[in-house]
Amino acid sequence: MNGAAAIGDGIFQIPVPITDNPLGHTLVYAMESPGGLILVDAGWGDDNGWQGLNAGLAEIGHSVTDIEGVVVTHFHPDHTGLCGRVREASGAWIAMHEDDHYLFDQMSTARNDEWMAYQLENMERAGAPKADRDAFKLTAAGESPVGPESAPDRLLADDEIIALTGRGLRVVYTPGHTPGHVCFYLDDADVMFTGDHVLQKTTPHVGNFVYPLDERDALADFLHSLARVQNMNITRGLGAHGIPIDDVGGRASELIEHHQERLDHLLQEFADDKLTVWDVAAKMKWYKPWAEISPMGKTMALSEGAAHLRHLVAREQVSQVPGSEPALFARSI
Repeated sequence: MNGAAAIGDGIFQIPVPITDNPLGHTLVYAMESPGGLILVDAGWGDDNGWQGLNAGLAEIGHSVTDIEGVVVTHFHPDHTGLCGRVREASGAWIAMHEDDHYLFDQMSTARNDEWMAYQLENMERAGAPKADRDAFKLTAAGESPVGPESAPDRLLADDEIIALTGRGLRVVYTPGHTPGHVCFYLDDADVMFTGDHVLQKTTPHVGNFVYPLDERDALADFLHSLARVQNMNITRGLGAHGIPIDDVGGRASELIEHHQERLDHLLQEFADDKLTVWDVAAKMKWYKPWAEISPMGKTMALSEGAAHLRHLVAREQVSQVPGSEPALFARSI
């Protein structure tokens, strides 16, 4: 990844490293505002990320003290991790959609032992074998990657306009990847900062994290949000990871088709069987065989499997078997 650079339309791109993560970087974007600079996302919250952000700002002729505010696409730590340090150094405000602020607050204030107990109970409700629960416990120990010091002090609403110099940045509510994910539309240039909602080469993770069956249909949210950006006049998409998106509408169509194929495949995999949520995840197609996926990888796959299961239940193609524990699901008659 090259250093920070102007990429047209008054936008600067700053790659902020994510330590020991195959994603490599979070792409932070900066634009001039009446009070200095507005950042889209902030990056991973360790010294390596902090050095990368400061170096990138220097390359574009600015410093962290110039930052007026940070608008956050969603609460994940590779997007919010440096918010606290940015605010402390510059006095900047931090803004996030309220649906993600709720989750951020839960995650940043939970004690690790309480969080772990909940995760293990949740996995058991999904039908995860004891060996997999034990493996998760061994690998997932540690402090939460987000801290309360990075909490937003401003909430974003759909269609809200963030003031830039001589123009505005519009909030576009796109739940799916997270409940409060937002994109940002630079309407004078028809450019959208897509966060993790639409990426050129990566399929964003969409998961439900409450088992056996979450109230929220995350996949329905995601598909609806894809349809929304599909119908906007976007000439260039700038995601948080990877290369620019030349055809946001076309890429959104590909993602919709991808999830429809996964739903069709999963429905076929049910056949006449009764499956737990864990069984559902194990039967889906992944980048490697199920037995070779890491414990943390399996929990992410479990959440994605749960989201597809939840959507099939909403479509009345699959239903929960009464009285089973852990919960079992079967094709609807």
